[in-house]
Amino acid sequence: MRNRRFTHIFNTLVGVLLFIEGGVYIFSNNNEGDLHLQSIVMTIVLFIAWGISYRKQTTSEKQNAWLIFTMVVMIPMILPFLFFI
Repeated sequence: MRNRRFTHIFNTLVGVLLFIEGGVYIFSNNNEGDLHLQSIVMTIVLFIAWGISYRKQTTSEKQNAWLIFTMVVMIPMILPFLFFI
């Protein structure tokens, strides 16, 4: 029970961070009304990877392996924020 609760809370936070990060990059790289295609594609790819991982965490027997995968997926999300600091 405790593991399930952590899985849902952790993945909800990751989803919210992905949504915020995608919005920030898409609209901050907006030059003269043109949307930044690379930011849109990267956000979609990260959402797909996160969604697959979240589903596998809730349905698979190897939940810890998929949790580690989710943490690896978060690396490209966290690194750009470190460069803004």
